[in-house]
Amino acid sequence: MALALGIGMNSAVFTFVNGLLLRPPQGVSDTGKLIEIWLHDPKSSGVQGWGPFNYPDYAYYRDHAKSVQGLMAFDGDPEEAIWNHQGSGEILHAQFVSGNLFSLLRINPVLGRALSVDDDNIANPRQVIVLSYPFWKQKLNSDPNVVGKTLIMNGTAFTIIGVAPAGFTGLMVGMDPDFWAPLTVMARFRHEVAERFTSRNSYWLIVAGKMRSTADRKSVQAEMHVLAQQVYHNNGSKNDFQDAIVYPLTLVPGPFRVYVAAFTGGLLAVFALVLLIACTNAASLLLARATGRGREMATRAALGAGRARLVRQMLIESLMLATLAGAAGIAVAWVTSRMLMMLKPASIPITLSIPIDWRVVLFTTAISIATGVVFGLAPALRAGAVRAARILKEETQTAGPKKSRLRSALVVAQMAACVVLLAGATLCVRSLLNANAIDAGFDTHHIALTTLDPSNLGYSPAKIDEFYTRLLDRVRQLPGVTSASYTAFLPLGTSRSGTTVGKDSGPNQDKTEVDFYRVSPGFFQTMGIPLLRGRDFTQKEFNGDKADAVVINQTLANRLWPGEDPVGRRLAMHDEKSTRLVVGVVKDGKYHTLGEPPAAVMFLPSLHPQRTIVVRSTGDSRTLLDEIQREVTIVDPLMAATDGQTIEQYMALPLFPARAVGWLLGVSGLLAVVMTAIGLFGVIAYMVSQRTHEIGVRMALGARRSDVMKMVMNQGLRLSAIGLGIGFMGAFAASRLLAPVLYGIGANDPVTMAAVVIGLTLIALAACYLPARKAMNIDPSVALRYE
Repeated sequence: MALALGIGMNSAVFTFVNGLLLRPPQGVSDTGKLIEIWLHDPKSSGVQGWGPFNYPDYAYYRDHAKSVQGLMAFDGDPEEAIWNHQGSGEILHAQFVSGNLFSLLRINPVLGRALSVDDDNIANPRQVIVLSYPFWKQKLNSDPNVVGKTLIMNGTAFTIIGVAPAGFTGLMVGMDPDFWAPLTVMARFRHEVAERFTSRNSYWLIVAGKMRSTADRKSVQAEMHVLAQQVYHNNGSKNDFQDAIVYPLTLVPGPFRVYVAAFTGGLLAVFALVLLIACTNAASLLLARATGRGREMATRAALGAGRARLVRQMLIESLMLATLAGAAGIAVAWVTSRMLMMLKPASIPITLSIPIDWRVVLFTTAISIATGVVFGLAPALRAGAVRAARILKEETQTAGPKKSRLRSALVVAQMAACVVLLAGATLCVRSLLNANAIDAGFDTHHIALTTLDPSNLGYSPAKIDEFYTRLLDRVRQLPGVTSASYTAFLPLGTSRSGTTVGKDSGPNQDKTEVDFYRVSPGFFQTMGIPLLRGRDFTQKEFNGDKADAVVINQTLANRLWPGEDPVGRRLAMHDEKSTRLVVGVVKDGKYHTLGEPPAAVMFLPSLHPQRTIVVRSTGDSRTLLDEIQREVTIVDPLMAATDGQTIEQYMALPLFPARAVGWLLGVSGLLAVVMTAIGLFGVIAYMVSQRTHEIGVRMALGARRSDVMKMVMNQGLRLSAIGLGIGFMGAFAASRLLAPVLYGIGANDPVTMAAVVIGLTLIALAACYLPARKAMNIDPSVALRYE
């Protein structure tokens, strides 16, 4: 069972490695020739130095690259579309791609045709779409006559020209679009001006390509570097030079694979320790059996069996055991991987495919064989080294300290690994408790959230304002609702807006970097953000054409006006000629992560068309979500809300790192403790059983029961102490790797380390006491006849 759990949990993590890093895009042929290209700023380091393409640069690379059959592009962010279906709105997800994407990937639709270059003509884009297979099957009932029909999306008619084959979901992990449309139709789809197709400052396209049969990645890289220099010089050096770096095309973009590999590699290392503990348990058991089977091996050797045959027999037995554990491990991996998927916050809009395919089976088979060899090799070598004559002459076999050194070493290794895992687990569990108790700066109960964007339907600014006003009035009248307001986005999410501010607009003024949030009146009351001084925004300031009010948090107030009352003062924002009046100061909160230091933030009384409605109620906020959606439909039947969730569900995203690491290490630590306790108990118990005759002799010669107990306890506790010492040093070094995901606790917290040592010492005492008590109660007359 221990081996099955160890193998299964490693296989479960490998399913994510396989799904994210190893599996090629589904439904795509000749993936070995596919590449992706990313822009890189040589002056930057880390993930900030990488970026996608703008459209003009993509067009230049596409038209001038000779080492590739073609360059394709697609929008890396899924676009939400409101489908006007049977008189109501329904949210779909679209992906905009270049017209040559389907042809370069050799994707053949099951119905109709794919997008073409002519469909993606920037001068005259065609409003056509290719449906995904699941959408066609589930939403359109596999209609065989669907080609040529139109769907109304975002208030615009799009003609269906084909249905993609089953399994094809695009070229990025987590993307699962309902349909694909030409890149150049995006402006009409989003009811916006087509600036993104001419602007060199709008970076939004992920570029991929297919190498020619005579080219390799090195030659393509050389050509892309030349093209990057040409683009830089053609633009008159207005922007910093950005090189073009070529990667093999994978579901996870090349620049970010190292981060995914580091995270999954860390998980594999953790569960490898669990498997190591399981292996030491199995090795101890087989060593014990090998000692007990000494006469059997000696007899086989006396009858002519060579050393190689004895070793082979023991290895085959261990490999059979490991194979059975591996088969059970596949089932454990299937269950565990599904449980790990449950840790993903619902607000992360990605879907992961983690099948148990041939790669996972091959990995599980390999790790099972390796495990069988690891825990079976020592017992096999011990069995092959038997001295037949001496063993057959002995009447009894003892298991004193000299004959159990290897088993003792395994116990030490097991205890050391357990200390490392349990220390990490305890740190992460305490961190998770601290994270749940962190004051985010706003209330995290009885709030419902829903996002809306009337601009998707092409509404005018006046109609957008009318929609939001009517909706807010109706929502405020719902039973149990105490307040409601709008915001562009909430703190601790994935969105961010920043600028710099100063006391006035003078050129010599010191500037402070701040984040800002756009909100409507009543936001602070609805979110439970305490107003320390001043007042909230007024409706006149929110509706005004030139609102100049601003609310700041305590940190910004202390930076700009330390020791003074900032209310009534004015501050200047970057790129604004006029200053803004500070009308209020609110309590500090958490804005990016739960573990961040105090940050300077301000709030502005203005909003864009896309808004999140925030509703506070006295009852269950989950039931409020359906009522909000119903009110949205009443106000405008064509409108559809997205991202409906409670504030508790929203908080799952900032808590995700602590929860994921806490649960994973917590489970691994618990398994390690159980396996270590069982292993230590088993080794000591077997030593007692093998030394029964010796104990009988000692007691016959006058040894007291307490002496016997002390002898057995000392032997077990000595091994435990050595393991604890080694493990403590390992835990001290390994825990530093957890520092980025710990909240309110140090990586080498002395209380945690002391608790781990004391806890494992008590477990070791219990594991040693039971066999010692059995040894103490041995009847000398029976023990002397024991063989």
